[in-house]
Amino acid sequence: GVIAEGPDGVTFYTLPDMVVNIQSPDGRPTFLKLKLTLEMQDPHVAETLQAEAPRMQDMFQGFLRELRPEDLAGSAGSFQLRAEILRRVNLIAAPGKIDAVLIEEMLVQ
Repeated sequence: GVIAEGPDGVTFYTLPDMVVNIQSPDGRPTFLKLKLTLEMQDPHVAETLQAEAPRMQDMFQGFLRELRPEDLAGSAGSFQLRAEILRRVNLIAAPGKIDAVLIEEMLVQ
């Protein structure tokens, strides 16, 4: 991932693109591509997360593979996805804190 300074003293940590196979009701292969950026106040948290990349990747794989296309539909789906990812990443970042999950790209195919 890439760590960058943002405005007003925030730090952005852009994760590598993720592509996972998700559940589909008809059994056809369905893929989710995500590009996420995490926003935080403390740059040391970004460095901690970068070192914890294998744990984060494992967490994302387990969580995202259980999703269905209808879970991601509409603004409510995006909001719920952000909230779940924020909660899970904050468990890895503890005692540090992530303030926001920014979805830069989300493609369900």
